Amino acid sequence: MTPSPVAKATQTGYPKKAILGKMALGAGQESSRPLEGPLKAKEASGRVITTVFIALLIDLLGFTLILPLLPSILDHYSKNDDGLYLTLQHGVDRFAAVVGVPPERKYNNVLFGGLIGSIFSVLQFFASPLTGAASDCFGRRPLMLLTVMGLIASYSLWAVSRSFELFLLSRVVGGISKGNVSLSTAIIADLACPKARNKGMAMIGVAFSLGFTLGPMLGAYLAMEAEKGEIFYLWSALFAVMFSITDLAFIFFFLPETLPKEKRVSSVISGFQSVTSLLSPWALFQFSAISGSLVWSISFISSCSLVWNTL
Repeated sequence: MTPSPVAKATQTGYPKKAILGKMALGAGQESSRPLEGPLKAKEASGRVITTVFIALLIDLLGFTLILPLLPSILDHYSKNDDGLYLTLQHGVDRFAAVVGVPPERKYNNVLFGGLIGSIFSVLQFFASPLTGAASDCFGRRPLMLLTVMGLIASYSLWAVSRSFELFLLSRVVGGISKGNVSLSTAIIADLACPKARNKGMAMIGVAFSLGFTLGPMLGAYLAMEAEKGEIFYLWSALFAVMFSITDLAFIFFFLPETLPKEKRVSSVISGFQSVTSLLSPWALFQFSAISGSLVWSISFISSCSLVWNTL
């Protein structure tokens, strides 16, 4: 009969209790090893969520500084007899007459501000899917850095703008570069754990709430504190530049790449082809843009419900 390992060790002179203790310790270490992977993945997901939350909050603080100032900025340029401003103003006047808007200045300012805001939104509508498609090929991190550099250029143009043309150019550059918001959502969607993805999406909502609450307040305060003879929006524009530069440095040092190379598309052209349905109004109204992902959506909603019920 073959003696047990404990019997063999006691025959060599080792105390039996010490041998049993070492065996128990080794068994405990082996049982903890399978947990190291999930724990590290959870920690990595937590760091990504925190980084995306802080980066998006900084970005939204800079983005929302202009919101309470836009009517005053347009009124400021209306007094300069700017050619492009007057051309757009005549177009707004004709549109107001067609739809029956009362011929009062306050309504005209609302329509003109809506036109400038819609230019930014339309450009963001077209640029965001293309930015996302490019990130599917080149990775999230490089495109995130590129969009933030575009925002730095946009806010810098706003800070030095003394004409309506330059201000409008800053809004155009900003609209094209605003794909970082959709990239933040894509980074969260890259996380492997469904519970981490749910938490990340919630933190994106929190960042929007804080940004759209604190940013306009700060922008209005900076405009009120402008000295006499100074352009009232200058400090708000400079703070927007400062926020975007801070955001760029924060992303560069702390944001990891969440899309591994083996999961990326083969070429950027194929990525652009996949988003054509997202840019087609006809496809959007027919819901063909999301029909291909219906099964994934149902499974994702089911997983969200499962995670919610376990909280």
